[in-house]
Amino acid sequence: MIDSECNIAIRRGEIVLTNHREAQLNLDESTAHPLVSICIPTYNGGRWIAECIASALNQTYEPLEILIVDDGSTDNTVETVRAAEDPRVRLVVNSSNRGLVGNWNQCVRLAQGRFIKFLFQDDAFYPPCIGAMMRMFATHPDLGMVFARRDFVVEPDAPAELAREIVGHYSDQHLRFDDVQAVNNGRRLFAQHVAKGLDQSCIAEPPSTLIRREVFQRLGLFNTRMRQACDIEMWLRIMFYYDIGFVDEKLLMFRIHGKSATAFNRSTRKAQYDRFWMLAGLLRYPEIKAAYPEITTWQADLLEGYRKAQIRPTAGWRSIRTKDGLREAVRDFREMPGRLRFLNDADGPGENSPPLHPRLEGV
Repeated sequence: MIDSECNIAIRRGEIVLTNHREAQLNLDESTAHPLVSICIPTYNGGRWIAECIASALNQTYEPLEILIVDDGSTDNTVETVRAAEDPRVRLVVNSSNRGLVGNWNQCVRLAQGRFIKFLFQDDAFYPPCIGAMMRMFATHPDLGMVFARRDFVVEPDAPAELAREIVGHYSDQHLRFDDVQAVNNGRRLFAQHVAKGLDQSCIAEPPSTLIRREVFQRLGLFNTRMRQACDIEMWLRIMFYYDIGFVDEKLLMFRIHGKSATAFNRSTRKAQYDRFWMLAGLLRYPEIKAAYPEITTWQADLLEGYRKAQIRPTAGWRSIRTKDGLREAVRDFREMPGRLRFLNDADGPGENSPPLHPRLEGV
């Protein structure tokens, strides 16, 4: 049942729950403080969503829109969101499951603000987060994106190996790059990433960033072929075309747990082709392709390796008599249809394939 306080509207196949009080929310962006959309993509996030929303509502910056786009949760996520009685909260329930990247893109499409601030359902902002990042934009209006540092919280159910890797290798990622300043030349940052083989990023997850909406209008949305690292590919595109701001403060909390998208994708190998599609996405831009021919070589080498793996037995097949070999062989067999689909798509997407970088319409 839908609360009697809520109106129901159907927009492009989505169910939109709108609180009556939302009509009183002033979305005028002509003031000195433009509207920021906090975008919270959700899927079975009932465990932490209340804390997440509370941290968004507790920001010192105004005006805010808190946009929650639910991707078909089967737990109490939607009910918990509806209980947040605040005119700034807007809930959209997708009519069908769009997946991680599809739901991120849907958040950007539906956001009304001039600035986009992602917040994941299991994370939380500290109160000064958006204010500190917006001050950077106010001082340097030509920036395309601002990023900040974050704290890690490791839950008891987090896989130990994953937790050690994230905390050990992804804390303060900016320190692995040369002299990251408050304001950074984007092309110079991009060059540093290429020098590291595009295997690392100085910018962390989407909740650590604040992005101008017009960036998505110019460059397109997140890469639809990627499953995990689509944010890194987006950051690289932004770097090439915009300067980047950095707030050297920990402004949010990032949670590591056993049911996170990172843990799921790691255990199921859903993101095994992400590097290929990241390179393919960058090569869609003629300026990047011309400036860095090595990216073309890296992509071609990857594709050749995938083709050889399809026709040559893996280590698991060669050692099938062992316990681990049998497990690898079974997994290899199950993944063959997916590999064939990938190779067909890599050779040239079909007429019905979604665009790599969907366009964001509007002013």
